Amino acid sequence: MEKRQGPVRMCVVCRRRFAKSQLMRHVPAPEGVAAGNGLEADKAQTRPGRGWYVCDDPQCRERFAGMKFRRKSHKGSKNG
Repeated sequence: MEKRQGPVRMCVVCRRRFAKSQLMRHVPAPEGVAAGNGLEADKAQTRPGRGWYVCDDPQCRERFAGMKFRRKSHKGSKNG
């Protein structure tokens, strides 16, 4: 039998696949908190909500810092 390696996630910049434990997860910053691109690192990888994963490649980290993200409106919400 083959040994499972665990969850696999994709870097949002380079689109390569890695084990989840090898990537840094980012989640939307709480409302009112000013963060560079609206996201903050989730080191424990346990916070709720959509997460964006970035690999350790310095070029990917640099490009990710310059990316813009917007919050998705939820179905049925008053904002959209």
